[in-house]
Amino acid sequence: MDKRKTQHYNYTREALPTLFHSQTSGFMTYLERDGLKFLEFWWDHVGKRLDDSLLSRFKDVVYEIHEVPEKKSKVYLVKLPPVQNYGEIHMMAFIKMPDKRMPMVRWPSTRVVALEHVEYKYSDTGTILAEITPRGRFVPVGKGPKPVLPAFYQAVLNYIWKPKRM
Repeated sequence: MDKRKTQHYNYTREALPTLFHSQTSGFMTYLERDGLKFLEFWWDHVGKRLDDSLLSRFKDVVYEIHEVPEKKSKVYLVKLPPVQNYGEIHMMAFIKMPDKRMPMVRWPSTRVVALEHVEYKYSDTGTILAEITPRGRFVPVGKGPKPVLPAFYQAVLNYIWKPKRM
């Protein structure tokens, strides 16, 4: 955790992605069962380690759970508190896909996609899509939609399961 960064930044760039990638079934169980209480618990946990000037309120948070039956997957969407700085994240998608195994190899079955707030000189919507890998790398993948949950969900589906070209 970077103690010079805001609570929002640390929560979205480190706490939630690490929790999801490392304890996927627990994350899904607690989010489905406890919802906002679960998300707020981790928000407060991150805040306990930071200076008061870096804290913000846990407000306007919304989550949705979507089944993608044709892909045998689930998408957990989280709309976060309002951003205050560039580099903070508007929304996140946590995707659990079926496990893929080969002898001696286990492919990752979790993906985390974020909608980052950026300057308009980088994107005309003020956002970019990025993926946070299981090793914690933040990888920008393209221009993002306006920070509206349905548009973000569609962008995530298009990114994870690229439409087939004929």
